[in-house]
Amino acid sequence: MKNILKIIGFTAGVLFILWVLSWFFDGTKWLEKGYIADRDVRIAGIDAEIPGQIDVLNVGDSLCNASMTPMELYRDYGYTAYNIGRDLQKPLESLFCIRKATKKQQVKVILWEAHNLVRDDGAIDFANMLISEYFKYKVPFIKYHYIWKNWLEGPGIRKYFKGYMVNEEFKPYRGGPNYWYLDKEVHQIQKRQKLLFKLALDYCRKNNIQLVMYSGISAYSYDMRIHNAIVQIAEEYDVEYLDANYDKGKISIDWSHDSFDGGDHMNLFGCQKMTRYLGNYLADECGLTDHRGDPAYRNWDDLLPAYEQELKDMEGTSYPTIEKTMGKNK
Repeated sequence: MKNILKIIGFTAGVLFILWVLSWFFDGTKWLEKGYIADRDVRIAGIDAEIPGQIDVLNVGDSLCNASMTPMELYRDYGYTAYNIGRDLQKPLESLFCIRKATKKQQVKVILWEAHNLVRDDGAIDFANMLISEYFKYKVPFIKYHYIWKNWLEGPGIRKYFKGYMVNEEFKPYRGGPNYWYLDKEVHQIQKRQKLLFKLALDYCRKNNIQLVMYSGISAYSYDMRIHNAIVQIAEEYDVEYLDANYDKGKISIDWSHDSFDGGDHMNLFGCQKMTRYLGNYLADECGLTDHRGDPAYRNWDDLLPAYEQELKDMEGTSYPTIEKTMGKNK
């Protein structure tokens, strides 16, 4: 009996310590101070949003973050959106991001940038991430434990607008076309990736959320084989799929100017075109409410001048370049 009481007491003590640490290392407390790492800043930022105001959630890897600027979606359409993508975000992370965001937000549409479905992270990495991501989801201290190091190094300088970071540098794409429309080959997507997507889809349907897959513009990350594979998933699960690469004639991408890394990711100018592409779909198919002029969404209107000033301040450059010049870690 004494041993059982000792075990219970020890467990309770550990849980109490984790609770205290998680309270102290809560991401929202340190977000505006610039101490949250770039890969985590969007997941911390969604907690800082006013509950019930995000209608559209944009999830996926770095292509997701380069495919929508939520402030311009709001300015031009009145739809409230948030980028919750991460560099190399895996489908399991996308699932946890969706579940976390919808705790406080009444999301109507989830836009899933589909590139993370085509990567194979391996069974061992998948198992490790399943455990680690679950505890990060439940215990903020585990996710944000590194903040002490950022205190020593100093705060970051990057600014985010509903998860979008302005990048106005450009590096031309010099290659040829990457879509051969008669190619019938199909990229093989791993069953575990499809399972995670199905779990997210079931969660969305249970909560009356429309899930739409899309592919952002990229000359390197997409080809016809990948397009065919995602089309198969979309048909199997009865999900809408938009491929901006397949529809690039509707977007008019300028490969000499609209990418910051030679064709893989869009800069601000390419992102603005992608935002209009996605915005037109949302307007035509999703029945969202235009919140412009609604007093309850005044904070969005108030943020627009700061966003417009950011576009002027960042003209011709990006935060990675500024940080390199400063000799500062991101």
